Amino acid sequence: MVFMLVLLTVLIFLGVDLILRREERMLKEVDKSEKSPIFLSPDKALLPIGDELHRLYHLSHTWILQSDQGYVYVGYDDFIANLFTDEVKVQDLPLVGSHIVQGSKIWDIQLGEHSLSQLSPLSGKIVGINPACKMNLPLPAAQVEKSWILKIKADNLKSENNNLLPYSQAVMLNSRLRDELYAYAQQGHYLNDGGKIDSEYIKRLSDLDWDQLVQKFFPYHQNLK
Repeated sequence: MVFMLVLLTVLIFLGVDLILRREERMLKEVDKSEKSPIFLSPDKALLPIGDELHRLYHLSHTWILQSDQGYVYVGYDDFIANLFTDEVKVQDLPLVGSHIVQGSKIWDIQLGEHSLSQLSPLSGKIVGINPACKMNLPLPAAQVEKSWILKIKADNLKSENNNLLPYSQAVMLNSRLRDELYAYAQQGHYLNDGGKIDSEYIKRLSDLDWDQLVQKFFPYHQNLK
């Protein structure tokens, strides 16, 4: 009887020790992830993804890229990066686990005092957000364009693809719009020698001028107000 009690006591201590060690390992893993460079530098989370030739584009200048795991990455296209040539904030993102519908608002892009809402290129469940975009920090607009913002589990990708543009068509559309945008900027002498719009052009626009620019290049925006 005494032997059984001693054995039971030893087993209890071993069990408690095992649980404590497991919790300690979990805490170390959490601590390690919090110190990971991805949380210290947005650059680590904004690495280029995929080939833009394989992207499909929405008229609100968002795109999708299918992954090998069955998920879809979502971001904004180079017209946004041409408009916002400075660091931007990606705001008002949907929550992980929430559901979004194709054509509904998906996020806001903000530069200075001006912001622009964009539409979701597809319907589905939000399963991931780029860590850099969750920090509410200014991010290089061009770097965000080459990377991704959301990861979505699509509801009906095959059907909704019919509402999207292939790369070749998106390039032609954006080229025309970019020429018009550059003409606007050039009138105010805000087109630099490198062929880029000076970020001060957007920052210095009055609210009225900004609204007119948005109405011209993003006509869907009026329906979101």
